[in-house]
Amino acid sequence: MNAIFTDERFDPHCIAPDMATELLAQAPWRRFVVLGDDFARGPGDPHEGYGASPWPDRVAAALRSVRPELAYLNLAQPQSTATEVRARQLAKALMFQADLAAVAAGGNDVLSDHFDADATETELARIIGPLREAGVEVVVLAPFGSRSPARQSPEHRDVLRRRLRLLTERTYELALRHGAIHVGLSAHPADADPDIYGSDGRRVDARGHAIAAAAAIRRLGVHLGVNGRPSPR
Repeated sequence: MNAIFTDERFDPHCIAPDMATELLAQAPWRRFVVLGDDFARGPGDPHEGYGASPWPDRVAAALRSVRPELAYLNLAQPQSTATEVRARQLAKALMFQADLAAVAAGGNDVLSDHFDADATETELARIIGPLREAGVEVVVLAPFGSRSPARQSPEHRDVLRRRLRLLTERTYELALRHGAIHVGLSAHPADADPDIYGSDGRRVDARGHAIAAAAAIRRLGVHLGVNGRPSPR
């Protein structure tokens, strides 16, 4: 799908605030923490007609619409690998005593010349596992799967796409293993839309963040047993 939308209110991949509130009406969470890399930090390039808030802020705002007292902490740092997310963010996340966490890491590992899927999976497990053991509900997000600068060769772009699909598969398996919630954006219908990416062709823009937030909120709604269109796995 290569549709071009000029306003997020009319973008079917986004979600209206009232619908987000309806889906999260039974949300029990009071402390929300985010761990991750560039994708979890944002905000990405602006996109006309779309709000500038990155997806974690949008999810927090939706949760606050039903839980005004929600405490929110975003620990994500740009250019972080999964190892760096674990080493620099996990302890702080545990100290925050969250009851809901979002983990979005591994994207920078995929971009490395020395990507090791097994090592990345191990580091992600070392993030998700301790959070779950502490009683935290964990949402694991795998990034959109088409991102790569247009200046790269088709062969390089294909390698990155395969790696991103592999990351989605590994995070899905980790979510099953640890009883976490998975949101795999590489299967999202908007993944092939070029206008979800910023000027570098790799990081998502404001529209991409709006879509990622909607996918996460819809998935949380399904987890809570609320009727709503589920996001891709």
